[in-house]
Amino acid sequence: MADRILMHVGPSRGNIEVAESAAVHDQGFSSSEFSEKMRLTLKGILEISGAASGYSPFVIPGSGTAAMESLTTFLSPGDNVLVLSHGTFGDRWKGIFSRYPVNVRSLRSAPGKHLKIEDIRKAASDQHYRMAIMTHVETSTGLRADLEAIIDSVRQSADIIVVDSVASLGGERLELSKLGIDVTVSASQKAIGAAPGAGIIVASNDAIEKIRDGGLSGYFLNLSNWRPVMEKFLDGSWGYFATPPIGVVYTMARALEMIRREGMESRLKRHSRLASLLRDGIEDMCLSIVAEPQYRSNTVTGVYVNGIDSSEFIRKCLKSGVEFADGALPELKGKYFRIGHMGWVQEQDIIRSLDAIRKTLSEIK
Repeated sequence: MADRILMHVGPSRGNIEVAESAAVHDQGFSSSEFSEKMRLTLKGILEISGAASGYSPFVIPGSGTAAMESLTTFLSPGDNVLVLSHGTFGDRWKGIFSRYPVNVRSLRSAPGKHLKIEDIRKAASDQHYRMAIMTHVETSTGLRADLEAIIDSVRQSADIIVVDSVASLGGERLELSKLGIDVTVSASQKAIGAAPGAGIIVASNDAIEKIRDGGLSGYFLNLSNWRPVMEKFLDGSWGYFATPPIGVVYTMARALEMIRREGMESRLKRHSRLASLLRDGIEDMCLSIVAEPQYRSNTVTGVYVNGIDSSEFIRKCLKSGVEFADGALPELKGKYFRIGHMGWVQEQDIIRSLDAIRKTLSEIK
């Protein structure tokens, strides 16, 4: 369907200028052209993540999950890790670290609910942790965590504070330096609005210096192997450890250039305004939103479909030319779907999405 729009949670709504930037011919990772695109990409990532001096950016082949697993670089056998989860993708951290010889403690909220700060404080006071991890926007529900309150609760009990910004970087305010976040991980294809295929890590140099004996990570995802490569690209040269995602980096460079052109403040205001427009339209149709009101994100919204099978619902919406994502919480299987409203989404996309939902509801009922 030529006029289909992608209102998925990732990849997100596309942009033709970004997509066309990947159409480069016969350029390798040692070319001056690619070196410049990677340099601009790394600098742009530092800018939108609110990282002042003292942070190092990484772009590695893979996805957000690859970036997540690369953080085993910071761990050693027997380390304690605290995972603060608001859903399926917060739970993924537990799945990753369960494959390594570390001790994982996980707190998990009810669907759409924020963890209680007093519970987080209690877990933090029970023992010291090498790493405490939280997800900024939980892709499975659209819940946006109160980072400031959570970080304040764990700061004295964790050596390294990690924020998963896979569904927020580029669409929500993230201030690594101001909040004292040591590491964030993200991906190319969500709120940044580039092509899928790259994992993003921004780590403080202090955290990097805490790596012991090369960490637990294997070979490919070990950030100690990638760091000198990234440093060379930042300096305007080039480096090699493994083949970088060349075409993806071109789209990232273009997307970050367009973000700079739009202005990050303007971009955040656009995301906030369109998220409000979407939520108002959903509630006007008497549909309920999964995340509780004070914690709703500007990039993802989960919507209950009132007894309708969610898979059937999104299939019917597709006939109206709008592709949504099915729910991802096992405990709510078939009961809700998700809307991605990030990256290059515009007001007409929100209006068309609401029209598709309204039309599908009338057809099913």
